[in-house]
Amino acid sequence: MSFDRSMARCSFCGRHSSDVRRMIAGPGAAYICDDCLQVCNDILRDPTPFSPQALELASRPPVVVAAPPPLGEDRSTTTTTREPVRTVILELEQKQQGNTLILHRIQYYQDVFELQYLWIRPPFTAGFAFVPRIIFFLKDTTGAQWTGDRGGMILARPDLASGPNNAVYQGSARFRPLPSTGARTLTIRAADPLGQFEESPPRPWEFEITL
Repeated sequence: MSFDRSMARCSFCGRHSSDVRRMIAGPGAAYICDDCLQVCNDILRDPTPFSPQALELASRPPVVVAAPPPLGEDRSTTTTTREPVRTVILELEQKQQGNTLILHRIQYYQDVFELQYLWIRPPFTAGFAFVPRIIFFLKDTTGAQWTGDRGGMILARPDLASGPNNAVYQGSARFRPLPSTGARTLTIRAADPLGQFEESPPRPWEFEITL
């Protein structure tokens, strides 16, 4: 089956084919860019069992990538356009129990909308076997509801961290269908699933957005 390789995204770093020099295709929707391939080659040449590069690569959050549709398929019903038709800047921030959630913006596409955010929290301990994630529950004034995310992803952003006592993750969550034109506000509730295991579980973050 043929796929449109222009939609390729590196399975190791998440960059699109237009952002790298070369992209190597694997089975299904698996790809690796030339930069990540060089990192893998460096790891293979390093005799150290747990080299810094190997540990950094293993600690990256997984890139959630959906398989691109077959060529010739009507994309109007399966994917969004690359450019949003509308962008709403939010820049809303809430803090609780050492965690900060910043809602950056909402982007509207033809049939879905995407929430982009930053999550700042204390670093996970070394060897912690958990993929960080934020789960969402959305509801507008017409009663429509959205849960989870569709096609979302989260990436570690050590370049944004202000020091060793915090870790920064950049994420996005995609929902469909679009809110009704009659909706006036959108309530966004977000929670850290891992926080439920703490002695005093934090309350979900809650934001109210005017549409």
